[in-house]
Amino acid sequence: MPADSGDKEGDTLLKATLAIVLLSGSLLATAAEPRTMERTMKTMGFAFKLANEAATPVEALPHLEKLFRLTEDAKQVAMPADKAAVFQEGLDKVLAELTLAKQAAAADDAAKLQQHLTQVAQLRERYHKERRFSLWKLIFGRF
Repeated sequence: MPADSGDKEGDTLLKATLAIVLLSGSLLATAAEPRTMERTMKTMGFAFKLANEAATPVEALPHLEKLFRLTEDAKQVAMPADKAAVFQEGLDKVLAELTLAKQAAAADDAAKLQQHLTQVAQLRERYHKERRFSLWKLIFGRF
């Protein structure tokens, strides 16, 4: 076997290994964003729960503030083009309800606060259905 034959096989193996490493790295980077969004949404759910279970509207206020900030953060996450408009629309509606909820909490109006929290819960349910990620679409850009 010629000496350069082994070198060619080694080069081919090195190139294949490098390609696999680069591909897996890009897949991990693509998949990392949905995981970040999932973590944010779980934190949002916990802040919502704490606000909803607060003994008084005033006690709910810090949780509403956190939920508001997390919702603003969620608006900055890149989404698939086919869902971005719907996603942004839902978050805008949630922010509007949270603004009203914070006003109700600051005014110590438990009934209004509960009304706005109920609206947030309904929006969450509606828009979560829209937000589902397709792993195949994230990887290959279609399906």
